[in-house]
Amino acid sequence: MENKEMTRRDVLKLSAAAGLTAVAGSLAGTTSSFAQSGKQPKFKLRMQCHWPIGVGYYKFAFVEYCDRVRQATNGDVVITPYAPDSIVPTKDTLEACGSGLLDMNWCWGAYWQGKMPVASLFCGHTFVWEDLSAMYWNSYMQDCMSIYRAAYKEHGVHLLVPIGIDGITLWSKKPVRTMNDFKGLKVRSTGLPAETLKKAGCTPVFFPGSELYQALQSGVCDAAHWGAVYTGAEMKFNEITKYIIQPDLARVSNAEISVNKKLWDKMPKDIQRILEDCGMAINYECYARCDYLSKVGLKKFVAAGGQVSQIEPAAVKQLQKFSDQVLDEYAKKDPKYCGPVVKKYREMFDLVR
Repeated sequence: MENKEMTRRDVLKLSAAAGLTAVAGSLAGTTSSFAQSGKQPKFKLRMQCHWPIGVGYYKFAFVEYCDRVRQATNGDVVITPYAPDSIVPTKDTLEACGSGLLDMNWCWGAYWQGKMPVASLFCGHTFVWEDLSAMYWNSYMQDCMSIYRAAYKEHGVHLLVPIGIDGITLWSKKPVRTMNDFKGLKVRSTGLPAETLKKAGCTPVFFPGSELYQALQSGVCDAAHWGAVYTGAEMKFNEITKYIIQPDLARVSNAEISVNKKLWDKMPKDIQRILEDCGMAINYECYARCDYLSKVGLKKFVAAGGQVSQIEPAAVKQLQKFSDQVLDEYAKKDPKYCGPVVKKYREMFDLVR
């Protein structure tokens, strides 16, 4: 029998079954571990994720986090993982978490940048953090995290931790080398990166992950980013694009874990610490794994006939200028939260640029 690689269509066909399996697997693990003792969890929580269930990182990051929390609390906290849109549409998960419809949320903050502009800064902007270490010390040592958390608190949500992904890679049907190549390019983009690309002459468009493959395939968009090389390859972008654009638009981008604020305040300090520490461990591991798999994936892409399109240095410098302009605009738009975060970004730039 011919051995064929799984295509994006296969991923979508299996998605519903995989979602049920993920939930059932979590519940089965809980039952088998604690049924004999008759132990009941102190907290039974529901968390929804925005990542498609057919991709590898859904399991090794999202589901793994739920498993680790259950193990670390000896069954006192059981988090059931839910697939995208299974409880509420992804774009509504901030409100759902704030209202208590979701206990926890694993998502991408740029989905609600219209309600909370600083959420896009937490996701990671173009040409800001040069590596995971810079993201960490900017967030914690320079204390941007307290600003992010104050903004989320206004929506009834406690922002728990970032989940680092290896950068923002642009996949394209066309080569992109000069600023002229950006003009008129229809790019699926979100958050502040979309603002930078717009200044470069692109036409940013948005589609949820479930529609992105078809949008690229049909020509509704010419290029797209969905995390880094590895995460894009998991979405099967290599089947429908010819070019990976380098350098990456960002070296770090963040998903996030958040908790309903009222629920968070009721939790004992040891449980809070476990939720945060397990999340931070997944943050490091997810970034490192994605970084490694992106390097492997880039070689595979080229070996299969794909091409790397290198942006010229002059164009990279211009993109960085556009990126800085977007930061200034957001600082003026939201002086309460974006303003102080951008100020701390500038302090970071003095150290690393």
